[in-house]
Order: sequence, then C-alpha cells, then structure tokens
Amino acid sequence: MGLFIEDTWMEIFLLITTSIVIVINYFHKTYNYWTRKGVPTIRPKFPLGNTNILLPRSFSVGTLSKRFYDEFKRQGHRFGGVYLVTAPNLVIVDPELIKDIMGKDFQHFVDRGFYYNKEDDPLSAHLFAIDGLDWKNLRVKLTPTFTSGKMKKMFHSMIECVNNMKEAIDKSLGEDIDIKEMLGRFTTDVIGCCAFGIECNSFKYPDAEFRAMGHKIFQPGLLKSIRAFLAMNLPKLALRLGVKTLNEDIAKFFKDIVADTVKLRQEKNIRRNDFLQILIDLQDSANFTIGEMAAQVFLFFIAGFETSSTAMTFGLYELARNPDVQKKLREEICQVLEKYDNKITYESLNEMKYLEQVFDETLRMYPPLPNLNRRCTKNYTLPDTNVVVEEGTSLLISALGLHMDPEYYPEPEKFDPERFSEENKKARHPFVHLPFGDGPRNCIGLRFGLMQSKIGIITVIKNFHLSVSPLTKPVEFNPRTFLLSSKNNVYLKAENE
Repeated sequence: MGLFIEDTWMEIFLLITTSIVIVINYFHKTYNYWTRKGVPTIRPKFPLGNTNILLPRSFSVGTLSKRFYDEFKRQGHRFGGVYLVTAPNLVIVDPELIKDIMGKDFQHFVDRGFYYNKEDDPLSAHLFAIDGLDWKNLRVKLTPTFTSGKMKKMFHSMIECVNNMKEAIDKSLGEDIDIKEMLGRFTTDVIGCCAFGIECNSFKYPDAEFRAMGHKIFQPGLLKSIRAFLAMNLPKLALRLGVKTLNEDIAKFFKDIVADTVKLRQEKNIRRNDFLQILIDLQDSANFTIGEMAAQVFLFFIAGFETSSTAMTFGLYELARNPDVQKKLREEICQVLEKYDNKITYESLNEMKYLEQVFDETLRMYPPLPNLNRRCTKNYTLPDTNVVVEEGTSLLISALGLHMDPEYYPEPEKFDPERFSEENKKARHPFVHLPFGDGPRNCIGLRFGLMQSKIGIITVIKNFHLSVSPLTKPVEFNPRTFLLSSKNNVYLKAENE
C-alpha cells in the first residue's frame, strides 16, 4: 500500500515537473522570437511579456505603445519588438517606415488584426474590425456615405442639435459645467438623428435610452477590462471562449432599434437622409443581415458620439487654459461668419483656417485613437534591412508617441496651434500627425467627425468666454479605455461673450 502511494506521488511529481519544463521552454522560445530575428527588444517578463508594466493599474494598449515608442526612440532604433502576453508585436518608430506600411506597401498590411466574433458577438464585426476581402468590399460600399453631398444633407441636422446645446450652456452661465457631458449630449443627438433619423433630445431628456447606452458602452469595469485584455492580447483564445465585447443589453438595444426601424420604413415606404437609410438601400447588393447592419450602425454611433465629444472636450479645455488662443479663434469665427449673416454654414467651415490649426493641435496632444494597429497579411521585408515581418505578425504604430515626440514637436506638452501653420506643416514629415490614421484604411468618418466637432467648437467659442473651473484636476488619461479620454471630469465655466 505504501509503495503504491509513493509511486502515485512520484507520477504526480513527474507530471508537474514535466509540465513546468514544457511551459518554461515554450515561454523561453517565444520570448526569444525577436532576438533570433536580430530585432531590438524590451526584455519581457513571465507570464505577460511586456504588458506586465501595465499591471495592476490598466490594460490600455494606447498608453503602453507610447512607452514602447519612447524606449526604442531613446535607444535610436527605427523599430523594435515587444510581446503582448506571448504575441510578438513590431513597434514602428520611423515615420518613413510608417509611410510605406500605410501607403505604398499597404497590400502587406490590409488587416488591423482586431478581435471580432461574428457568431457570438455580431456587433463586433463592423468595418473598423473586420479584415481581408470582407473589409475591402464593405469599405467600397460605405465610402459614398461620407461624400461632400451627403455631409451637406446632414449639416442642418447638426445645426439644430448644436442650438439645443447653446441653450443649455446659456442656462448654466457661471456654474461648473461638466463639459464632456454637455458635448456628449450634443453628439448623441447628432448621431441619433444622422444615423437613425431619431430625435433624441438629450438636453431635455438626459436619461433617455440613447444617452444611457452611450454612458454604458464606455463605462469602465473589471469584467469589461478582462474581456478587453483577452480580446486584445489573446484573440484566438477569446474566440474559442466566445468572448463578447459588449454586454447583452447593449447589443440587444442596437439590434432591436435597427430591426424595428428597417421594418417600419419598408412597411410605410419611409426614406430619411441618414446612415441607416444608406444601409437599407445597400441591403440587397451587400446581402446585409440585420445583425450586420446593426454592427455598422453601432460603429457609427460609438465613433461619432465618443471620439468627437472627447476631442471637443480636450479642445475647449485647452482654449480655456489659453485665453489668447481662445480670443484669436473667436475673432476669426466672428470675422468669417459676418460674411454669412452670422450663421454657421457648410461653406464657412472651410474658411476658418485658425480653427483648423486649433483642432489639429488638439488632435496632436489628444489623438482619440492613440495607437494604430496593423497585421501583416503576407511576408514583408522592412526597407533597408534583412528583417522579414512574417505573415500574421501584429504591428503597433503609436500616434501618441509620434505626436508627443520633441524631435517633431518641441515642447510637446505646450498647446500651440502655430505648429500647424502651412509653413510649419510643410517643414515636418507628413506621417508624424496621424489622428485619423492614413492610407486606404484611414478613418472613413473623418469628414463627419470634423464637421460635427467644428460646429460644436464654433458655437461655444462664438457665444461664450470659457475658463477652467477650480474643480478640474490636471488631465490624466483613463488607463482602462481603448480610446483616449480623461480619467477625471473636465469642468469649465462659461460667461457671455
């Protein structure tokens, strides 16, 4: 009996020992991938590779990529290799390499490599995430959505929504205004109208369902962070586990509202000048299911609502901190609008050159998407090297790292719109300012986002003088969000101009 127990324990010991040796060998081999290729690397740590420096505070790849960028740049490298858990990722530092990857050699880097799950989480299979031929076909079909003609049709809806925001600020003069919340209601109303043809009226009904869903999508939480970590760093495992990026109630809300609206319009022969109508018109040729349509509308909602409200928040915050810049912008706005009967018109936006500079500088300091992801779709030799990037390898391009690099932007923490004068832009490499990406896979909604944001900033600056409330803490980025956002609320005070 005693001999049997000894043999059993010996077998368990050998099994455990063998398993440990296998695991150690696996990680040793994995964590030498870049070294074997002769690529400079940051030493990884078991078991999370280079993501260890995030824990226990965050899972944000955007702020992490800047750290990688800064370290390789400090060492004088054009690129470097890191490990997100066990997945090798190539960090691209040199803007000339970035230019090739996003432009000339795009056919090698068509995919973003993001997690999506058509079966278990259909809303995750939207244009931003899908890959290959699916992405190419859908991009071609959706590109006409954002032409100048389509933008002009949506313009007047935006003006109606921004007037509601002006009235709300008028009622809050002298008070501490949570500017992100104020702008979030504006963008929610715009997206509700331009995507669904629905009047949300978030200023009158701040707890309406659309506004509540906007809050809920970006509300941080431990479970959400764990799911995001798995999706970002262990996508194959996440797919096998059927990980969902959205809570069920959020997914149901968007699927139901799309299904109900499509049914109503088809039965009543109703047409609207909105994004959903374009999808309905494409339904036969694109073979869209309701789930696939809901995925594209969901993307339109989160991209148009969150990125624009965040960009405007940071822009108004910097204008409040820099009264001389605020004054100069107000003078330009008033001067241009005087030619248009003091009304914001589609044509007037293009005449406000200083506004363009202010917004470019805002997006430099606070790019909504701080990290640009690509995945190699066929082997690629990095120019002027012997390094072969193998098919399936993920690439990290830190927009935040480029934007805050003192080589390209001296005193990068300083808000200075003059960096984007025509003269200064020409003197700088074009691929060190990438708030919307670049190349064939840049942001498809660029025009829409800019138009919405400019209308919001023009309205606020034309009518109100802004200052920073004592309640506002120095900006600290939220480490638990994929998009760049402030960890704390931004409070401003508004006075009549």
